[in-house]
Amino acid sequence: MSSCNQDLVYQSRRIDNATKIKRQAAANALQQYSLLALQAVKDCESPAKTRLKMMRTLTDLPTELPKESFSRKKSSSGTNSR
Repeated sequence: MSSCNQDLVYQSRRIDNATKIKRQAAANALQQYSLLALQAVKDCESPAKTRLKMMRTLTDLPTELPKESFSRKKSSSGTNSR
């Protein structure tokens, strides 16, 4: 085996460790309201939105929707109104 393969294995472990740390921080914040509130104030958003964002982080879903989906919903809802 070449050293390149070893570097790739090390890199993937480091990324996995960073992901685990991020998930653990999100889980801790979801368990403690004071941490959740501090994060919400830091991000200038409601605690409910912060909680949803953290739940998405725990489940590997994207934390934000693409802006295209918002514009499509607005344009399609405007055509159906009377």
